[in-house]
Amino acid sequence: MSGGTGDVCANCGAPLDLGNDGECRWCRAKVRGWHSRLYRNGGGRPAVRWRWNWRVGAITAVAIGLAAGVGAGISSYAGSHQTGPPAATASGPPGANQAVAPGSTALQALRQDFGPWRQLSGRLTGSPALLLLQGGGAFASSRWTVPSSATRWAQDIGGNVTSVARSGDQAAITDADGVDYTVGIDQAFIISSNPGTVLLISPGSAVMSMSLAQATAVRQSLKG
Repeated sequence: MSGGTGDVCANCGAPLDLGNDGECRWCRAKVRGWHSRLYRNGGGRPAVRWRWNWRVGAITAVAIGLAAGVGAGISSYAGSHQTGPPAATASGPPGANQAVAPGSTALQALRQDFGPWRQLSGRLTGSPALLLLQGGGAFASSRWTVPSSATRWAQDIGGNVTSVARSGDQAAITDADGVDYTVGIDQAFIISSNPGTVLLISPGSAVMSMSLAQATAVRQSLKG
C-alpha cells in the first residue's frame, strides 16, 4: 500500500510505500509517514533535500544488503577452506605414547641377529655359546659364539661389570645395575642394558670387551 501524495518514510526519506506488514519497501522499517515542508505548504514539487534523503536511503539499504551477502560468502568460503586438520586431543591410557626405552631397538635387533636363544637354569653357562644376560636370567645363542682368540678384545673401561669372582672355569659377576650372573671363563656375553657391547672374563679375571659390530664380524657358528 502507498501513502498519499507528499508522504515520505520518516526513517530513510524515500517516498512512502508500505507493505502489508507496515514496513517501508526501501529500508524495511516500520515507520509512519510525514509530509515534506513544501507539500505541507502547498508546494508542487518535493524539496531538493527530500530527493537527496530518498537517494541516500535507497543507496544505504542496497549497501547494507550487499555487505551482508558478501560477509556470509566470505564466512562460508573460509569454513570450507580450513587449513590443516583440527588440533589433536590426547586419548588412550596414560603412558600409551611414551618413548621406547633406550636400547630396546638395539636389543631387539641383537635377539634377531644372534638367535635363536635358549634359557639356561642354575649355574649352566652353555659355553662356548654367546650369552645374553637379562633380568637375572641367562639366555644362550643356539647358533653363534664369539671366540676368545679374536684380536678385537680389549680391556673394558665402560664399567659394565663391577665385580668378578672366579671359581674354576666359571666366574660370578655383578653388572652395573647390581644384578648377579654366572658366566664361563673366556665366554662372550652381552648385558641387555648395553646391547652394543660384547664382554668376556679372561682367565686372569679381567673384563674384556669389543663392540657388537666387531663381534658380528668375527663371530663363529656353533654348527660350523
